[in-house]
Amino acid sequence: MPWILWRHLTIELLKVLLLTASVIVVVVAFGAAIRPLADNSLGPGSVLKYVSLAMVPMLQFALPFAAGFAATIVMHRFAADNELVAMAASGIRHAWVLAPLAGLGVLLLVLMLWLVNSVVPRFWGLMRDTVAADATAVLVAAVDRGEALEIGDLAIYADAVEVQDAPPDSGALRRLVLSGVAAVQRTRSGSVEFIGDSAVVDVHRREDATVLKLSMRNGTGFRADEGTVAFIPSASPDAMEVGRATERDARSTPSDELRRVRADLDAEPPVRRSMERAAGILERTDLLQCAERTLAAGPLHLQDEVARRRYRIEGAKLQADRLLPTAAKGMVVLTELDGDRPLRRAECALATLAASSAGEGSRVDLVVGKSVATDVSGPRPLATRWPDRLRDLRLVECPSLQLGAASSQELLGRLDTVAGTSPTTAASVAAELRTRLRQVDTDMHSNIVQRLALAAAAPLVLLLGATLAAWKRESMPLAIYLLAFLPAILNVVLIAGGQQVMRSGAVSVGMLVMWSGNLVLAGLLLHAFRQWARH
Repeated sequence: MPWILWRHLTIELLKVLLLTASVIVVVVAFGAAIRPLADNSLGPGSVLKYVSLAMVPMLQFALPFAAGFAATIVMHRFAADNELVAMAASGIRHAWVLAPLAGLGVLLLVLMLWLVNSVVPRFWGLMRDTVAADATAVLVAAVDRGEALEIGDLAIYADAVEVQDAPPDSGALRRLVLSGVAAVQRTRSGSVEFIGDSAVVDVHRREDATVLKLSMRNGTGFRADEGTVAFIPSASPDAMEVGRATERDARSTPSDELRRVRADLDAEPPVRRSMERAAGILERTDLLQCAERTLAAGPLHLQDEVARRRYRIEGAKLQADRLLPTAAKGMVVLTELDGDRPLRRAECALATLAASSAGEGSRVDLVVGKSVATDVSGPRPLATRWPDRLRDLRLVECPSLQLGAASSQELLGRLDTVAGTSPTTAASVAAELRTRLRQVDTDMHSNIVQRLALAAAAPLVLLLGATLAAWKRESMPLAIYLLAFLPAILNVVLIAGGQQVMRSGAVSVGMLVMWSGNLVLAGLLLHAFRQWARH
């Protein structure tokens, strides 16, 4: 007899579960499409695809509530028809009555673990790519809203945009003509700002990525690192890929990959950028220390690899990055050499070994103040001019540290060592690198724990709905379901809140908050079962 009742209970439960889950998934999936539709960042042809893709991620939220609703409805009908009383009278214990629901709960847990850890992240990525692939709608929507469109290191703002057919010879799908354009290109050494009359954006489609090629015309450019302003008749930054994310999105990454990321944080782009900055600071600190030692023993030589010129610095001492005369009333002597033959000589009271404007940590720019220069290449000296800034020079006597292959922990150890000589810079860069490591690690960790907590909620809500229905068979089914629905909603809120707490750095507290909702559900389940068994 138990097998017949269990089979009947399981079949009825699966029918209601599938029907309820289908309805909830469709409704919630359309709700997920409201935001991109409202922002005009999703084209009309992509709506159905986006909603179809959204149905799979919405299952992680729909299945627990659908399971709780199905268990409540089916179990309440069994209780109202006195079938539970008949099962008890035939000698079936209360715990055995719930056996098919417990078995279904185990299957639901396995299904949820598979969904949230492997399937759902991939569909999140497909949803993101669907929006990103419609680059024309994204750019037009940003202009219409008066917002800047940020793609990688480039931010573009325009007063108006017009969509045109691309010329056949361009190979582009379509062309966007922007007017009243402002753009900011961020680089390692600073930023380049451009303000112009118009710009043209050609949209290309390559494999699974959308590429934007930007050409700006008749504008004014400003380099923040140099403080220079220049008229630019035409500027074309590197092509920008918007169809795929350039950095890892934890939500759209399967859990096994998240665990591999945690084992190798140094490979992640945010950490890698901080490591590059740390390596640059260490290389520059080492170069300045080497230059100081070299000047104390004799001249210092700088090599221009492009112009094939060498520059010799004499009569100078180095303080921080400033070249000062060694004598009280002396001058810093600079000599330009072609091989061993001197070409120009300059004397100045102050020069600076500035960070390379090319962003290379093992190179320097020689910035010269007011100087008196002489051309010494001919038979007699002639007055000439010395450049204010010589760029991207290599220190001949000071080889690079080659820190590109160093790990983050090795860089942190070096930064802590040199913090005494350059406390502000080294300490801030070390703090930034530690912050990036912690942020990436906690972001990955919080997503893994969040998925486990969501998966665990499904069987708990299922069993809670069934137990409440058996206990309160005199009440209306929807009123009973409300008793399971409200704690389930609270659980989702606690899981999301605990994830944010983990990301803020309080990992233990965040995990406690994240799992507290499931503990509440388990406590309510135990209480309802005891009350049902007692009465």
